[in-house]
Amino acid sequence: MRTLYRIVVGIVRQQNQLLLVQNQAEGAEAVWSLPGGVIEDGETLKEALEREMKEETGLSVETFELAYVTENFIEQFNAHSLVTYVECTVRGELLPDDPDREVVANQWVPIEQLGEYILNRNVLEPLKDYLSGTSKSYYLYEQMVW
Repeated sequence: MRTLYRIVVGIVRQQNQLLLVQNQAEGAEAVWSLPGGVIEDGETLKEALEREMKEETGLSVETFELAYVTENFIEQFNAHSLVTYVECTVRGELLPDDPDREVVANQWVPIEQLGEYILNRNVLEPLKDYLSGTSKSYYLYEQMVW
């Protein structure tokens, strides 16, 4: 039986840039991604994003709007994930307070350079679709490689 992960991710824009977070789990390589994480039991999408955004960036979520959803089957981890992407605006100062101590850095990245940071094609392609206005509401990846 696969483990199901429910995840919420924030798309935060500043002019022609997106906010990215670099995470590094113990023994793993550092990876750039959008801020967000696992939805805990009893949390709404908004509550989870508010918590994750505060932990990973120090910023507070002001507005919250659904962008798209991806469903991923990740065989190497025997996992099934449902990832909800939301566009949001934030306020505050970039100052992470990560209790897991996995956040290595935060950075505003020009949209045209996203491919240099987000290396997973199954994450990058729907994001680029969304940013260009050609997004579907749902993406399915039956054999996502992480």
